[in-house]
Amino acid sequence: MSGASHPGNREGSAISSPEMEYRTFGRTGLRVSVCGLGGGGESRLGLKKGSTEDEAIAVVRRGVELGINYVDTAPNYGTEDVIGRALAGCRDDVVISSKTVARRDDGSPLARADVRRALEGTLQKLRSDVVDVYHLHRVRPEDYEYAVAEIVPELLTLRDEGKIRFLGISESTGSDARHSMLSRALQDDVWDVVMTGFTFFNQSARDVLFPTTIANDVAVEIMASARSYFSRPEQLAAEIARLVDAGVIGRDEVDPGDPLRFLADGGVQTLTEASYRFVAHEPGVHVVLVGTGNPAHLAENARALSSGPLPAEVTKRLVSLFGHLSMAVDAPWRR
Repeated sequence: MSGASHPGNREGSAISSPEMEYRTFGRTGLRVSVCGLGGGGESRLGLKKGSTEDEAIAVVRRGVELGINYVDTAPNYGTEDVIGRALAGCRDDVVISSKTVARRDDGSPLARADVRRALEGTLQKLRSDVVDVYHLHRVRPEDYEYAVAEIVPELLTLRDEGKIRFLGISESTGSDARHSMLSRALQDDVWDVVMTGFTFFNQSARDVLFPTTIANDVAVEIMASARSYFSRPEQLAAEIARLVDAGVIGRDEVDPGDPLRFLADGGVQTLTEASYRFVAHEPGVHVVLVGTGNPAHLAENARALSSGPLPAEVTKRLVSLFGHLSMAVDAPWRR
């Protein structure tokens, strides 16, 4: 197994690319690529859509070639093992994030011994002695106090033993669109990293979370910023029309025939590109996760994330149109 020091991850890495943008990951001091490779989501490195394990390994290795040095996974994604195999030759140069839960799918809470056992399984699959960022995963608001009282002490013990480097926590975006759990969590000075949803259709984290994360130098990892509906402009056009009919967006604010035409007018080629660039350059954001089983798509998304912010007028228009939507009307980007 790999050692725990990972000297390449602090303020520099042997994995780097002049085309990739890197940022200091909050108070962790880690130097990470703005494009992170996500092992979950709708693709799970392609495994959920029929790819072989060798093909999934090839996606991870392509990410390393592109300069991606942040990889996120979890036991329930089924990708820890392929990620461990893919990174066997460069583990010390990659920041790996994995997770545990506070409550099982059947509703029963995890005990401290369960947390330790879960981490040991993760380390074995990742072929590593340490997880760089270990999240409490998809914590619901009603479970947070239990997590702090029962799970966090064990996480701190595991950190002291050198099996975890930094503690993170992630929300359940579908049921907590206004980030109530993370707002509570940020009152406790124990979390080095938070994982949240942020898209131009739900921008609430800008006001609810980011002022605190910036003030406390907490790292921010963005999930689900460009799911598959961004490849279906006709679906988004229909949803925007529904928002117009509901009075959430003014009829005079968009062209009903082509409501997102202003993106193309600003030189943005795809909705996916627009989403990644909008999210990546929000103050306070450090890493944006990309989930795919296609090496070519991974390269395209990595380029988008390192190609600079959107034109100012495009960003201004996205904020004006959609900045108030998080609680207004149910929509696919809420889930």
